[in-house]
Amino acid sequence: MVIEEPAPPPKPEEVAPQPTPPPRPARRRRVLRTEPPPAAVETTPEAIAPPPAEVPALEPGKSSAEESTVRQQIRGLQEDIRQRLARLPETRLSPSDRKTLADARTFFTQSGRALEEGDLQRALNLARKASLLVAALEQTE
Repeated sequence: MVIEEPAPPPKPEEVAPQPTPPPRPARRRRVLRTEPPPAAVETTPEAIAPPPAEVPALEPGKSSAEESTVRQQIRGLQEDIRQRLARLPETRLSPSDRKTLADARTFFTQSGRALEEGDLQRALNLARKASLLVAALEQTE
């Protein structure tokens, strides 16, 4: 077996400079037109003005009979909550249950205010929240 010494690296003068490749021409992007060419565009005021924005349809308000039914439902729920709150023994509640009771009372009060302001949906939602919290407290007794 014969081991030969590697050839010495070429001297800098002997290395031929490689020509740099010519720069590539910039590629043009193809533009897809969604509008007709400028010559075909009308210049009338109707053609220049943007189309009217789509306005969502308004929902009809509740009839007075529906409102009356919802008001009765809210008042009934509020009266039920008032009675259930009165029966809860606050002194025997844990600190976390006292916080829950305070939250229930806050929702109950806010429900009453919303009903006075005529915001029936909000009044009903708040009364339901208060009722759920009171129900949770009643289960811990």
